[in-house]
Amino acid sequence: MPQQPVINKIKKQPTAIIIVGATGDLARKRIFPALFKLFKTNLLPKYFKIIATARTPHLDNDFRQIVKEMLEVKDQEDWQNFAPKITYISADFDQGKNLERLGQKLDHFEKEAEGCLLRIYYLSVSPTILENAFENLGKNKLHLGCTIHHEKPRIIVEKPYGTDLKSAQSLGQKLLQYFGEDQIFRIDHYLGKETVQNIFAFRFGNDIFEPIWNKDHIDHVQITTAEGIGVEKRGEFYDKTGALRDITQNHLLQLLALTAMDEPEKFATEAIRVQKLAILSNIKKITTDEIVNTTIRGQYEGFLQEEKIAPASQTETYAMVKLFIENSRWQGVPFYLRTGKKLTGKVTSIIIQFKESGHKLYENLQNTIPNHITIQIQPNEGIGIRLAAKKPGLTTSLDPVDMEFCYKTSFDTPQPDAYERLLLDVILGDQSLFISQEEVGASWKIIDPVRKVWDTNHPRLSVYKPGSWGPKEAEDLIKREGRQWLAPLLTICKI
Repeated sequence: MPQQPVINKIKKQPTAIIIVGATGDLARKRIFPALFKLFKTNLLPKYFKIIATARTPHLDNDFRQIVKEMLEVKDQEDWQNFAPKITYISADFDQGKNLERLGQKLDHFEKEAEGCLLRIYYLSVSPTILENAFENLGKNKLHLGCTIHHEKPRIIVEKPYGTDLKSAQSLGQKLLQYFGEDQIFRIDHYLGKETVQNIFAFRFGNDIFEPIWNKDHIDHVQITTAEGIGVEKRGEFYDKTGALRDITQNHLLQLLALTAMDEPEKFATEAIRVQKLAILSNIKKITTDEIVNTTIRGQYEGFLQEEKIAPASQTETYAMVKLFIENSRWQGVPFYLRTGKKLTGKVTSIIIQFKESGHKLYENLQNTIPNHITIQIQPNEGIGIRLAAKKPGLTTSLDPVDMEFCYKTSFDTPQPDAYERLLLDVILGDQSLFISQEEVGASWKIIDPVRKVWDTNHPRLSVYKPGSWGPKEAEDLIKREGRQWLAPLLTICKI
């Protein structure tokens, strides 16, 4: 729950959020549920309107009923108060059709609010139409904002930001024609999760960790995002994108940057972005031979039979890359990043494994047990530390034990959803959990060489069984280096 001064600031700001692509999956699964939860917890502005837009025609009441069914509403009183805040306008942001009606509706709300209206455009649309959407916002003067005091509107853009460095730069240039960098919120919902934000507190608020957060003590880092589901109804999008672009370029590289960055001078947007960019800019360039030998791409059995997938598609549903950071803190420490669909289960975690130097007192014991820290982002948010402890009994034997911190059991305060937190930050104008254009560019510089080699079918596309942890080649690669994947062993916060 935000502190009272923050709540007061939110309450005073008349706001309208325009959801472009309001009939899509993201709006149904994330945006509307987050807004309804914020409304029920009394965290939205006193004057707040939602303008839902998509190409399909709907009357206001018909669309409200669709949203009600999306939300599976149980409390009728809450719904009756929330529903009137939703207005629907059929509009095509790709072709620029009917946007003048949107402008008229915003002007009407501004007069009704009797004050300057903060306009927030949430572009929950296909990346292929983003440039046209920016252009049409500009042509219809919707980027100008409040007509009274020229309150700058804000715009939320979902990943992926382009398909490579060139397209990302083009997209960024087009966006900056109409919106300043301080108005642009490039969203990565992982950064809104409590455990990700707690990386700062864990590292920089506890003196016992930061002195050992370096190459002298850490052997390697594993960052995993696994999903148990397949592509579902996103076949057309996914076949053109693949795991490397969909997850590695944004989510995984952002988690790497937060894990590896130096302490910012202060907890402020620019200071945090400077440190993240320093990490992304110093990731060692991967040679063609290294890409062939130390990256893995795979595809789950049955992918080619999914809806709207090309019959001979070479799109990867699993991607693994090994990266190094060229700075004094991390020189020589490998970061293993992997993501995949139809794996054993849903988990996102960062595992920091420490070096095992051997201990004279226990040198005759057969098994060594390296310490590691697990930062688990989903499904259950928490942090675990694996230690070695003496097993009870008359003989001396060491076994691994876990110390855990779980959000669900450690705090009485309700845990906000990532989208709830990020939407409030947009209203407040706080960009500290959003991505800069420079970070986007630095990430594509890492991914583009890998994509180029993969597009020539090197390394080969490995097929893996649904319900496994991906291609056997990924297991073989890390074993050759004397290590093992640790994510499948997670037991953190299984409450």
